[in-house]
Order: sequence, then structure tokens, then C-alpha cells
Amino acid sequence: MCVSKRSKEYGKPYTAKTAIVLARSVGLKLITNLLYQGYKADMKYSYYFIVLLGLCGMYACDSSASKNVNEEEAQYTTSDASELFFKNVRSIYYDKTVMDEAKLDVYKIKERLQAVDYPLLNLSIVVNWRYDEAYVLTEPNDLLRQMDTIRIVWQDTTNNQSGQYEFVQGNKDAHFKFATQLYRSLSAEHQIYLLDDGEKVKFMNRRDAREPFRKTMVDYFRLVDLL
Repeated sequence: MCVSKRSKEYGKPYTAKTAIVLARSVGLKLITNLLYQGYKADMKYSYYFIVLLGLCGMYACDSSASKNVNEEEAQYTTSDASELFFKNVRSIYYDKTVMDEAKLDVYKIKERLQAVDYPLLNLSIVVNWRYDEAYVLTEPNDLLRQMDTIRIVWQDTTNNQSGQYEFVQGNKDAHFKFATQLYRSLSAEHQIYLLDDGEKVKFMNRRDAREPFRKTMVDYFRLVDLL
């Protein structure tokens, strides 16, 4: 049953909620086509058509998240819907490397910093299409890679709270846990410091370092249906 037939049969246009669900499930290009096919025969719905397209566009560009992801509950399985959304909507913001032999696609956000004169942490999203899985990998720059253990101190100046977490290169669970912890601190706008020989050094304090990290984590969480 086509979209236009459904709209006439039920006597009402698609709601914003329906548009958002469809946009996430099948990708922006496909939902745009569906909406066009559904409303082109009846121009009295042109207003809804424009509004729904705007909602789809805003959702596609939105990299915010309100759900608090638990770093102890890693999930790597992707769904057909999340894969389609990432491929059709979000992947255009990433540099893609195809590893044919390993059957992996590696995505790195285009707006990432590539500084070499101060400690910096970037991310890669590794998609294993053969097994419908995706992993997040932390990528320290050369300065940060010199440390056997990366120790982070965070401070919440609003609630006068603080804490510490650390990272040692390991398996996918270790990468997920550390990336999720750092994402939570960035989202909460904590003051973040790197412990270097007992001294606290400001870490990921620049917006152009924090935002690419945060956006990548949101895209990753959506890809594995954690958001």
C-alpha cells in the first residue's frame, strides 16, 4: 500500500513522530522520496510535506543525546535500521577507509583535529558488516601514545564533585568503556585533566577537540542502538 493511499484512507497526514521514526529507520533519502510520493497528488498537504522534511533534516543533523549510556553494558550489534541511517545520513560527515580483506569499514569524522603538539584523543568507528557489529576505537596522538596508562581526572565545578578513570590499550571492551566515560564527562562539561608524571594538564579543553569526539560517540551509540 503506497503512502498517498494510506494518507487518504486514514484521513490525516503523517505526524512528526512518524516522520522521525521513519527517518531514523530507512534514511533521509528514502523518507524524502516516500513523503514526496505520498503528497504530490494532493497539494493541500504541501505544508505538512515541508514541515516533515524539515523535521527529518533536523533529526539527521542532530548529534545531541540525553540518555546516559552505562560504560559497563557494552553493545556491539547493529540493526538494519541503524545501519541504513548511518550509511544514508551520517556517513557523509566521515572519512571512510575500506579494509577489504578484514571485511571492515573504518570511519573517522572529518572535522577531527590532528594536532601533534599537545595530547589529543580521536575516535574511529569500525563497522563489521559481515557480522552486523560496530566498535569504537580510541586513537591517541603520538604524544598521548607515549603513556602506558592514560589517567584522566574530571571535576564537576557545579556540584563540586570529581573522579578519575584510566585507560590501557586493550580489547574492544576497554575502548568502549574509556570512550563512554570520556563522552559522559564531555557531555556534562566537566573540567578534564590528564595526569602526566603527577601533574594535572588540561585535556580535551578545546571545543574543536571535544565536539568531534562527542559527535562520533553519539553516532556510534545510535549505530549500536544504545540511543
